[in-house]
Amino acid sequence: MKASEAEDAAGLSEAASSLAEPLVYASHAIQARRRRILRETRKLIGERGIEGFTVRELCARAEIAQRTLYNAFGSKDRLIAIAIREAYEEFNRTARYRSGADTLTGMLERLVTVNRRNFRARNYTRAVAALYFAPTTHHDIWQALQEMTFLNLRVWLSALRASGDLAPEVDIDTTAALIANVEYATINDWAQGRITNSDYIPRLVENVLVVVIGNTIGPPRDEAVAIRARLRKDPSATVNQLADG
Repeated sequence: MKASEAEDAAGLSEAASSLAEPLVYASHAIQARRRRILRETRKLIGERGIEGFTVRELCARAEIAQRTLYNAFGSKDRLIAIAIREAYEEFNRTARYRSGADTLTGMLERLVTVNRRNFRARNYTRAVAALYFAPTTHHDIWQALQEMTFLNLRVWLSALRASGDLAPEVDIDTTAALIANVEYATINDWAQGRITNSDYIPRLVENVLVVVIGNTIGPPRDEAVAIRARLRKDPSATVNQLADG
């Protein structure tokens, strides 16, 4: 390996050392190259799907040596996991929400807002949803996909547990995983054309509400029942109210 490649790999490896929290003290040049690699990774997933994704093409597009890429990210699967998860986390950091993540309306607001962006990237969304259910998907990728939905869910579920409004027999991680499965199943149906654009978000919200109603008690359950009733009466207006107030 050339000296310049070794330096690049070391810096990129430092910047990519965690799936959850990329380090911020790598040089600006290294961070810029890292962002370019992850951006091209997401583009390639959207264009080719995982089946057509190759490291060779990625490196050509990102203008980086394959050896540098592997030294920095470890494997193709880990690179893909980081690319998908960081795009989600970046969106969450920059989005502005009216309600706190520890409330039902706040959780649903985030659900609607995040999924509305999928209309702008249907091919990429189809590839990501297919990854979630594919039996051959590497565990790093699958875990990153599931953890994306957990980011907001755990805040809300923990608040419910603290207030005594989560059913006693309910386990937070199990319920979060169930909601994640419901979300990805609905997203996949839309991405595959089984659900129309107009039905996508209302169906997603209702499917999540069904799980919520079955796992909560007291005022939060009553609130979920009420939102579901409004959703059935006027899906578009209810979704807009959840997202926009």
